[in-house]
Amino acid sequence: MSNRIFLLCCLFFVSLLNHSQTTAANQQSVTLQFEYGNGFSKQYKSIPITQGDTILDVMKAMQKHPQRILFKTRGTGKLTFIYEIDMISNEGRGKNWIFYVNGRRATIGVGAYKIKANDQVMWKYEVFQ
Repeated sequence: MSNRIFLLCCLFFVSLLNHSQTTAANQQSVTLQFEYGNGFSKQYKSIPITQGDTILDVMKAMQKHPQRILFKTRGTGKLTFIYEIDMISNEGRGKNWIFYVNGRRATIGVGAYKIKANDQVMWKYEVFQ
């Protein structure tokens, strides 16, 4: 009887170990940074993502962090537009929040841009040129 219990315990722990290794291997994340245009920035080194997530999903995931940065949106889904980050609103003809992925300015919106593991997302408060 005790051999069966020992065997079951061993199988259970091996199962847990395999599950944790598989989960760790499947975990993906991105870097999220905010450049305020005045020499100040904030960075999150590891925002968790899943396959198919968008920039909007990354921003929502960042809301779970204890030092989250609040943001405001208009629209829904692929047509979502972020018009304020960290209580700093877009100015229209002046500075606006523009996002970049891996150093390249995005050409589609936050609700449509599909992110990949290890991408670097940067929001810059700047004049659009």
